Amino acid sequence: MTLHPFISIIIPTKNNEDTIENCMESLEGLDYPEERYEILIVDGHSRDGTVAIAEKHGAKIFYEEGGTRATACNVGLTHVQGDYVAFTDADCIVERMWLTNALKYFDDGAVAGVGGPNIVPDDVVFFGKAIDFVLSHTIFSAGATYAKRLGVPMEVESIGGCNSIYRTGVLKEIFPIDEITTAEDALLNHRIRLRGLRLIDAPDVVVWHYRHWDTPKLFFRRMIAYSRGRVQAGRIHREIIKPMHKLAGFSLPVVVLAMVVLLFIDKSVFLTVVGTGLFLLLFFSIKCLHETKSLDVALRVPLVIMIEWIGWSIGYVKETFT
Repeated sequence: MTLHPFISIIIPTKNNEDTIENCMESLEGLDYPEERYEILIVDGHSRDGTVAIAEKHGAKIFYEEGGTRATACNVGLTHVQGDYVAFTDADCIVERMWLTNALKYFDDGAVAGVGGPNIVPDDVVFFGKAIDFVLSHTIFSAGATYAKRLGVPMEVESIGGCNSIYRTGVLKEIFPIDEITTAEDALLNHRIRLRGLRLIDAPDVVVWHYRHWDTPKLFFRRMIAYSRGRVQAGRIHREIIKPMHKLAGFSLPVVVLAMVVLLFIDKSVFLTVVGTGLFLLLFFSIKCLHETKSLDVALRVPLVIMIEWIGWSIGYVKETFT
């Protein structure tokens, strides 16, 4: 591998004028020769200043018509010139050594993609920090490895779309990807692994992620979209749907029905189940308080868990029977 292979960075955008400036500045600050990477913005016809800001920073601008991240990735890949393709989002800030650290893992010829943690910065709202904690610690995330802190480089099943670098040749063989609602990264990564290639999650390949769904309403919508996308990906490759996805997906109607029955049959059992649920929510709040030292964040953890569970199940059931 050459010392500084050419890298194409693809960023899907739509109405991201509040965050894209910081994203572009972080890319300009990369510890990597500026003539050895390009930035491709694939925009969903923003109605704000997103495109103007990106153009100011020298990005190449393209447009997509499908309204999904998968569509944007498909468009972007048709224009790349790099030996490697990196993906991030307009609400992310990349660490200075992002590309340099990722490239060393490609010394192994079987490695097709490298990703790492996407970390919520310290200056986000408390609810956003609570989301980050829940995604990193609870079972409801259904195995979102890249939301966790693995600590050491490790082979994984999937790497996150907002923090991933791939060999261009591998992507060219797989794309275009199916333009599903979400989970296009899981679909892409699954197809890579079907070819016998490896994906690495590396703790030193870091982006900070200002998730734009850091209110209860937006988080609820995001969880519905995530679960719908997972079901859509599962229709294409059944093995993408894990037992935990199904368990979390159908749990809401099952639990509601069971609780109604228990309320009329045995109120003591009903109260025991309610108490157990409250205990689990309290447990995760205390765990959050211990790790983050923030009561404001810990108090929001129960609400985040409930929204994640209910949103995921509603989206899963709705998409399953659509």
